[in-house]
This record gives sequence, structure tokens and C-alpha cells, in this order.
Amino acid sequence: MFEEFKRQAEKELSDVLEERDIKLSLEEPPGEFGDVSAPCFELAPILKKSPKDIAEELASEIKPSGLIKDVKAVSGYINFYLDYEKLAPDLINKIKSEGNNYGGAKEKGKIVLEHTSANPDGPLHIGHARNAIIGDALARIMRFAGYGVETQYYINDMGRQLAVVVWGLETRKLDKKKKNDHAVLEVYVDANRAVEENPEHEQAISELMKGYEAGDKRIKEQFEHIVNYSVEGTKETLKRLNTKHDTFVWESTFVRDSSVEKVIKALEGTEYFREDEAVYLDLKKFDIEKELVLKRKDGTYLYATRDIAYHLWKSKRGQVIDVLGADHKLVSSQVTAALEILGQDVPELIIYEFISLPEGSMSTRRGVFISLDELLDESVKRAYEEVHKRRSEEKEEFKSNVAESVGTGAVRFNIVRISPEKAMVFRWEDALDFEKQGSPFIQYAYARACRILEKEKAEQEFAIRGLKENETAVLKLLSKFPGVVDEAARSRKPALLAAYTSELAAAFHRFYMFEPVLKSREKDFRLNLVHATKITLKNALSLLGIDALEKM
Repeated sequence: MFEEFKRQAEKELSDVLEERDIKLSLEEPPGEFGDVSAPCFELAPILKKSPKDIAEELASEIKPSGLIKDVKAVSGYINFYLDYEKLAPDLINKIKSEGNNYGGAKEKGKIVLEHTSANPDGPLHIGHARNAIIGDALARIMRFAGYGVETQYYINDMGRQLAVVVWGLETRKLDKKKKNDHAVLEVYVDANRAVEENPEHEQAISELMKGYEAGDKRIKEQFEHIVNYSVEGTKETLKRLNTKHDTFVWESTFVRDSSVEKVIKALEGTEYFREDEAVYLDLKKFDIEKELVLKRKDGTYLYATRDIAYHLWKSKRGQVIDVLGADHKLVSSQVTAALEILGQDVPELIIYEFISLPEGSMSTRRGVFISLDELLDESVKRAYEEVHKRRSEEKEEFKSNVAESVGTGAVRFNIVRISPEKAMVFRWEDALDFEKQGSPFIQYAYARACRILEKEKAEQEFAIRGLKENETAVLKLLSKFPGVVDEAARSRKPALLAAYTSELAAAFHRFYMFEPVLKSREKDFRLNLVHATKITLKNALSLLGIDALEKM
């Protein structure tokens, strides 16, 4: 409904500017300067008047109506003020009637969203966590905004890393006491160390890769077994992180069904195709200096070639969005160029920067990283300490369940709130500081709303006899929720929703602190405001993949 007010303000402004053949855009200033505002400074040289005089002249021609309560000219700005007393009844009733659907939309296009897609050579680490959390939150938001979203996990079952694991298992055994993916990592690190010490083992690994690509039955069984074994561990971690993929796609599929060979043939007739000892594309015309090798001299295909085939398959299912780490910038640009050469739709890329540790960068090969399992364990452990301190009288099951939700929510929120293009140094003290306005702060706002409504139900009828500043702050944010969801979906920026949710929780905490609810003569209205806030917070938390706890 805030968007309705904004559109009305835009129309009123456009009407008074039409005969002058000029345009102005609206922005959202600090609250005391209106709910939306139009700066007039750029009109000064055109109209040969001061911004102050222009604003006053134009504002005088706009008559408040609908949701516009007032229009004022202040220091060269035209400020529009929302009529919150008129907004409140319709907004609150709309939120209560739509419930879990408030803020959602319908009937947009089909999206294929690939995210996480970690190699099956070990557990997910905190870098993969950023991919999974951004991708999952974006998928949730886009579905809610009306897009048909299919999430995919691309399994790299033909890479060298997996071949090293398979080779390592010829002389080593999996530790069945460990979680599947952690046991696989142990084999990978040990085997990789052996190869580094004795490079002659590379030949055996190369033979395994060729055998798997050729479909050798014994080798194929070995590869598929270890992939399935490792991915089961990955799925356990993703489930704990509240993340689910609709489809797991094996890259070998596109070799076995000849899709990769069809890609090579389709590119053969183009001006970019080159064949020497290897088969490659010259992409200098795309400002890409490094050639894209499609097939090695030993006849095996490269990851990028299989990725091109995968993208051709994905594009038949909808618009493609890929969530990728910064280390994929080159190969993703090469794949995009190849798709352009083929005259195909190119994917939309969301590139996120790395999460590093204070000690330095992570390496799966060397086994130097924090696994996502460790991260979640530590977060839940610290959350439990805080829950026990606050609710020591509660049963163990309650404290453990709350700690799990708070701990996983803290990890998700701490990562999703940072825009992907910004690098992160992961520090425990930042991620697990429960005193900041992070996920626990938001979850507590929701629980507080639930506790109020447990004491007394919000009746359907309510009167408004003037509004306090803390009430209008909450109303404004509630009215903006659908617009924030839409913008986060269209811009592919779940961080916008994270910032909004934190702001709504803070506004609700301020309202609760300064405006009594149950002992107020405005009880009926305020109970309804609490109810609307509860619904909106729950919807926002759900879109971020965080549990809305009724009791903390």
C-alpha cells in the first residue's frame, strides 16, 4: 500500500509538471521530511528560479487526496506525507486476511536457479555457505514474488578432484564413523598429498578420468558410489541449513547423452573455433584473452564444455540464474561467450566475493577451512549458552530446539545481510554476537508479538484516535513489505529483505518499549498492529529461511 501512495504522489507530481514539459523523480527522505520527496534543484537552471520558489509553486498546485495527507515545500523539496490514519485500517485488515500470503504476487516467468554446486570431494565450507544461503533466500523470495523457480545443484562428478578420491580409495578406506562428506575429504586430502609427493600417480588419475568418461563399467560404479555417498552428507548439512534443492543434475549426463559432442560440432563451423593439439575457442573478440579449451589432446572434455551443454539444457526449462563464486568469473564469461556464439540465451550471473578467515584463504586440497557443519555446531553451541542463561527453567528439549533455530538463523542472516559483491572476513565474534540486531533480535521481536497475542486476541473492530510516532513507523514498514519483496526479487538482492526485516524488528521493539498495548485505551488498535507485525515478520523470516519462534 506504500507503493500505492507513491504512485499517487508520482501522478500528482506528473500532472503539475506536464504542461511545463519537465520531469522530477521521487526519493524517500528521512521521516520528518515527508514519506516521499521530490528535489527541485535540477529545475533551477531550466525555470530560471530558485529551488525554494519552484518547490513552493509546484506544491501549491497539488491538492492532497487519497492516501496523501499533506504536501509541503521545504528548502527546495516537495514533500508528500502519507495519511496513516486512513492507511491503517485497510492495511491491517489486508495483512490479517492474506496472512502467510501477504506481500506475495502471482504469475511471473519461469526461473532455473542453480546454486551451491560444490564438488563432491568433501563437506561444504563457509564459502559454499554463502552460495547456498544467497541462492536459497533468492529462490524463496522469487517464488513469493510470483516466479516459478526450480532450484538445481550441479554435481561435478567428472572433475579431477573426484578422480583423486576414487584413486585414493584403492589403498585407503572411508572412516564410517565420520559423516559421509567428512570421511571423503579425509581420503581426498591424504590422496592429494600422496600425488604431490609422487607426481607419477597423475597418470593413474588421468586413466580413471578417461575411463569414467568412456563409461567403463567398473570405474563408473566407483565414481557413482562415492558421489552418492558424499552428496548424502551434503544434503544433511543443507537440510540443517534449511536449504533444499529441487533437482540434482550430474554433469556426466551431458557426456553420456552426446550433448557435449553436439556442442563441439555446433561450434566447429564458427569463426572462433580452433583445433591444434587441443580443441578450443579464440574469444579475443569478446575481450577474453584466455582461450576456452573444449577438448584436451587426450580426447577428454573440460568442465566448461560440459557446462555449456548443461546451460543449453537449463535454458529450455526457463530463464537461467547462476550463483557463482568470484573464482568462476573467467569460466562463466567464457561459457557466456560460447552461448552467444551459438545464438542462445545467456545466464544471469550473481557473482559473490569470497569469505576468508582472519588467518588467510581456505583450501579444500590442503584441508584448511571451516566446514559448514563446524560453523553451525559452534553457532548452535553459543546460542544454547544464551538460551540457557535467559531461560534456565525450561526443559532441555526446549532449550536445544531454540538454540538450533537461533544458531542456524544467525549464520543465515549474518551472511545474507551482506551484498554478494562485498568480500567478507568471517569472524566468530561478528557472526555469533547475539547482542546485535541480527537474526536472534528479529526472532525475539516475533516471539514478543506472539506473547502479547497469547494474553489477548486482536478483535476485528478497532478505532484509531490519533497515532504516535512509533505506531506510524511500524505502519510504514508494514505497508512497504510487498514492495521490498518485489524489489529484492527483481534486483536479485536478498540483502534488501534482510535489511528491511531488521528495520521492522527494531521499529516493533521501540513500539513495544514506549507504547503500552494491553493497558492502553488504544488496546484494540495496538493489538491489531501487533497481529499485523507478527504476520509480516513471520513471512519475512520465512523468505530468509529462518525459523519464526513463538517462544524464546
